[in-house]
Amino acid sequence: MSELPGGPPERESLARIVDADGGQDDAENTYYEWAADPDAVWLETARHRFRGQYLRRLRRVGQR
Repeated sequence: MSELPGGPPERESLARIVDADGGQDDAENTYYEWAADPDAVWLETARHRFRGQYLRRLRRVGQR
């Protein structure tokens, strides 16, 4: 579970990078479009929920 970062979603960070550059870098624009895609947003949300549920279960098992 360590590969899932905690913190703000990737699309927010990428949006700031694209805005700072004025949207002139095609690669950055492509990365942002991928991260802002509704399916990618849904997948990221689902991963974070699963991670939270898993960590809560581990804490409960550890308390027993």
